[in-house]
Amino acid sequence: MRLGSCIAVEVVAFVVILGGVAAGASSVLAELRGPKAEPQRNVAPMIRPVVPVRPPPPIAVVPPVAPPAPAQPTVAAGPTLVTSAGTAIDPLAPVWQFAGEPDEPMLAPLRAGVPRRIKVNRGGSSLSLRLEFDNGARAAFKPDQVFGQSNPRREIAAYRIDRLLGIGRVPPAIAVTYDLAALIAVTDRNDGLARTRLREDTIPRNGKLRGELSWWVPVLADGKLAGGVPIDTTDGIVTWRKWLKAGATIPPERLELCKQLSMLALFDFVIDNTDRWTGANARMNPDNTVLYFMDNTLAFGKNPQGHHKTFLYLQRVQTFSRRLVDRLRALDEAQLRAVLAPDTGDFDQLLTDAEVAAVLGRRDRALVYIDGLIKTHGVDKVLAFP
Repeated sequence: MRLGSCIAVEVVAFVVILGGVAAGASSVLAELRGPKAEPQRNVAPMIRPVVPVRPPPPIAVVPPVAPPAPAQPTVAAGPTLVTSAGTAIDPLAPVWQFAGEPDEPMLAPLRAGVPRRIKVNRGGSSLSLRLEFDNGARAAFKPDQVFGQSNPRREIAAYRIDRLLGIGRVPPAIAVTYDLAALIAVTDRNDGLARTRLREDTIPRNGKLRGELSWWVPVLADGKLAGGVPIDTTDGIVTWRKWLKAGATIPPERLELCKQLSMLALFDFVIDNTDRWTGANARMNPDNTVLYFMDNTLAFGKNPQGHHKTFLYLQRVQTFSRRLVDRLRALDEAQLRAVLAPDTGDFDQLLTDAEVAAVLGRRDRALVYIDGLIKTHGVDKVLAFP
């Protein structure tokens, strides 16, 4: 994925299957692999999604409301909450925006377009492909695959929860299903890597390959601090950790970045994303003003206490967004299930019951941590961001 604040619409490697494949990958294969399809010949290069996908509607607890209009998404009304600052907000209304722009114009061409070209994205072992459509749109496509640590439904779940919490930093994502042979047919004849990985690394079911599409961020850059220090290196982390101590003075030009880093640490703990700080997963737009919460397929473990790594990064932050914390306090199971339920495509569900319960458990632990900070330092120093 690649992205910029200007919001222009543009939208690894054989896998050798060893006899001692990890138990986690085996369980995923058992869950996902269906009957092996017969090779298909003379497939036309026109690809249409098998299952049409709609954008997630605004979430209402009772009663449900109509989906938002594409040009100006609306949100469902919920009970009023008075924040610790005395401001009334609606804690049940997802905000369907990405970096301040509405999601719908980014998603519409992905649903309507026909893939014309496929390339393998650079990165780790997990399979991620770039799809280019006949209408000029681009998307990152993560399919069901043999790499058990990467599950495409989780990317969509992360997107929905991001909007539920009013963050707006996960690229818009939808569920799709394509004909595998047709995808292979439109890969470049000279791109043996893409063709091989589509054949060997994916898990089709009856010749169909399901997955998720994420809007393609046009331009990405490594997030950097003063002096060109990357935000995800040891020196960078030590620097912004100091700024995010309760009561610390943040340089005015780094205030917005620090707010986003704080939100990222809290979001990653709640969804249990252990892959954020492993390299190149903390990316920004070219002018370092927007931090993107990308690559979330390794998230959503089943431990309600969270992974020690994500909790470590949460503890490096002592200053948080008051609005985000208020939204977390208001979150309940019905609301979470409601935002995850619609438009799952060929996925039975975006999160299992155990994964949903774990999200709420990590939310509770995060609030215990934040409330402890408030007790020690005072609410104004801890909830210092809007």
